[in-house]
Amino acid sequence: MPRLVRKRPFVERVKAMLNPMDFLLWLSEEIETHDWSSKTVGTQLGLAMNFAFLIARANSGGTRVADPVFDDGASTTGWLAYLIGAIVWFLIGFSTVNAYYTMSRSRTYRLFEADVEKKPETHSARRVRVQSSPVSSSPLRLLADVMSSESAESRAHPDNTRDVWEISMWDPLPISLRLFCLFGPGHILVYMMFLPLAPLDARPSVTVFNCLVLQVILSGQLMLFQSRFSQQNKDSSVIQKEVMHEYDTKFVHPLMYPTVRDAGTQFSRDDFGNDSEFVEVGTPNVQLRRGFKTRPNPNYTKHIDPDNAGSNQKNNSKMSPALFTPPVATRQPEAFRGLHH
Repeated sequence: MPRLVRKRPFVERVKAMLNPMDFLLWLSEEIETHDWSSKTVGTQLGLAMNFAFLIARANSGGTRVADPVFDDGASTTGWLAYLIGAIVWFLIGFSTVNAYYTMSRSRTYRLFEADVEKKPETHSARRVRVQSSPVSSSPLRLLADVMSSESAESRAHPDNTRDVWEISMWDPLPISLRLFCLFGPGHILVYMMFLPLAPLDARPSVTVFNCLVLQVILSGQLMLFQSRFSQQNKDSSVIQKEVMHEYDTKFVHPLMYPTVRDAGTQFSRDDFGNDSEFVEVGTPNVQLRRGFKTRPNPNYTKHIDPDNAGSNQKNNSKMSPALFTPPVATRQPEAFRGLHH
């Protein structure tokens, strides 16, 4: 057993056990890092929740006011009524939270090369400070934006060295999106409208059938819309990738790696007045090896390189060019051919 160097006080250990932030951090890591891409899990959960809510809502008649004339005494009472009510409210809360999480989950991107004076053509773009950390959409973020100390003058005249455009792109989890399509607030509203059945309902089976048909139509419409929208995004990404590939093949690569030749032209005249032209053509033997270097926006250099390490490296390369200049190979005479005119 290793030697105990320092043991935390008992009060700190109790506070750590009672602090829910560790559990919430673990839960958020499990949600974010777990592979939730399987739509089968979302479909199974959605169908199971629909079935559970249908049964619970259909048997939640014990909460209604008893009718002294038409009461048949078949309503649910006692602890079973409280259990059914708890299940109903839990599923309602889960559906609401899942819908909010699905609609509000986003991923932020910052446009460091975009002009701060010109706003991007999207409602998701907003101007933020460069040194601020990206925060997901939440009520606390909205409250922080309201209580921010930025003046109207600073918003009207942004600083290119401090402000940057940030775009929040909608990025829902596949399982959350599938649950929203199968068990969303709209499904809850339909169940609340049709169930529980009225005591004097002449055709209760028809009412339940109409409720189920409406739920199937609503779920099918949402799932069809979601699948078509996902397919559109995939097709759009493939087309954009192919456009960039064609642009690189036709324009970028020929300009980056041009085919060059060494050529020398000489004109001479002999003593008799005869003109002689000689052209020598050959392949160059010196290869320029240029390394990959990033060129960030100079307005934000102090934020990404506060120690100015990039400029120091550049100065060192200027001081000792022999370290980066390739050796000049000896030109072979047989590599050239002469053309006489």
